[in-house]
Formats: sequence, structure tokens, C-alpha cells
Amino acid sequence: MATCPNCKRKLSCGCQRRTASNGATVCSSCLSSYEKTLKPAQPTKTTTTTNTIAKPQTLSEWGKDRYKNLNKFIK
Repeated sequence: MATCPNCKRKLSCGCQRRTASNGATVCSSCLSSYEKTLKPAQPTKTTTTTNTIAKPQTLSEWGKDRYKNLNKFIK
């Protein structure tokens, strides 16, 4: 017979066994209390890099054909 590592009760059948989020086997009566004692996982920091393109300051820098490629998207 297995023993619950949290409350030390004997687990007589498989219906009393539960698997906690860290993979440990605990009994069904103390699963929620065992989950509360676990430390929450640290969120991983993600860094994103974005490329910024300098926009022209005047309209003449864009050129007269700046909307030329948009015709395929306009219906």
C-alpha cells in the first residue's frame, strides 16, 4: 500500500490517489491543501526586439507612388 507524502495516510486503492501539479502522488482529501503549499512557478521573462523605421518628415519624401502596392488590397 502507498502512503500519502502530505498527510501520511495509507492509500488502499487507486481511486484515492491524485497527481499534483508537480507530479507528486497525494491522496484525494489533501490534494487542494498540497497544491497551496507549492510555490508558484516564476514566469519567464520574454524580451522582444522591434525594429523601428524612421518615418519621413515631409510628404514629398514618401514619393507620389507610395500607395501603388495598395491596389491589390482594395476591392
